[in-house]
Amino acid sequence: MRGIIAGGSSCPGLTDEGFKQARLLAKRLNTLPEIANCHTLLSSPVLRAYQTAEVLENRLGINPIITDGDLTEIHTGAAEGLTSEVYRSQYGEFDLPADPSRPFAPGGENWLQFIGRIQTTLNRLADTYNGQTVLAVTHAGFIVASMMVLFDMAQMGKRAWLNPRNTSLTQWQYAAGVWTLETYNDTAHLESVDKDSK
Repeated sequence: MRGIIAGGSSCPGLTDEGFKQARLLAKRLNTLPEIANCHTLLSSPVLRAYQTAEVLENRLGINPIITDGDLTEIHTGAAEGLTSEVYRSQYGEFDLPADPSRPFAPGGENWLQFIGRIQTTLNRLADTYNGQTVLAVTHAGFIVASMMVLFDMAQMGKRAWLNPRNTSLTQWQYAAGVWTLETYNDTAHLESVDKDSK
């Protein structure tokens, strides 16, 4: 995100391309039949996520936006707002899964805390919105962690990586205590953006 660690208050918001992607996402969501039954729009409070949610709210007519602080990326603590280079110079290279008890930076979460938060959040959302269709605007880190939690993966592999794109669709279905992954990293709505950039 513009070269800085912006998991919270340092987020400068969406770029022009980001707003374009959000509008394309809204257009795509309008074609999905399940959205007609969606009356709940959740969003991370981080500015880029909330601005995306605002586009969806305006285009889909789902309101109000319910902010949920548990939908954020890992809490970065003292690293918030630093460039990647400054972060590495102050705290060194960091592999959260390899050193799960070390905070991302002073005042931030460690990997175990982050994964625990994701697990608790998923359980809470499943209980609160059982049987309902919910649209949640979150971040790549939350999506990746949710897959690790729900598929009971100890850590990311050395030869494979999950990397969901901005405004991609990941869809989970929850029924009778079981989560089913319906779609992951669906970016069909971004095809026109990708073509224009070539």
